[in-house]
Amino acid sequence: MLLFGHIGITLGIAWLIESRLRIRMDYRLIAVGSLLPDMIDKPAGMLLLLLNNGRVFAHTLLFILTLHLIGLKYRGFLFLSFASFLHLIEDEMWNEPETLFWPLLGGFPARERVGFYEYVERIISEYTPSLSHVFILEVTGFIVILVLVMRRGSLFGARH
Repeated sequence: MLLFGHIGITLGIAWLIESRLRIRMDYRLIAVGSLLPDMIDKPAGMLLLLLNNGRVFAHTLLFILTLHLIGLKYRGFLFLSFASFLHLIEDEMWNEPETLFWPLLGGFPARERVGFYEYVERIISEYTPSLSHVFILEVTGFIVILVLVMRRGSLFGARH
């Protein structure tokens, strides 16, 4: 899943929780947390560790637990933890147990290295409107963002 899927679906879940349980959400931190694992791991796993794997440290339960523990002292980190946990669910990380339960099951797996053009072709194929899994989630996330903006008057500002 990519940008709109992560942000939109996570914000939508946060909005449902806020409206049902009357828990005040910080949508700015929710939006950042929805992308936080990728913001950390894409550079770390692909560039620094040379694993060609964009799912390393921040795609682990240890990372989520760390954010949660910090959140016990600084409330904002609870929003980051919540949204980052949803990111892991949206990425179906249960299919990558070595990463999800790192370091309990060993190190991070290296992935096959592909050239730049192959990588771009894979991204484009994920966005091709063939009703692929990624395309459906991206459109859904975009629609959720539009609905939230229309209902709230603003996504991150004060409600109207």
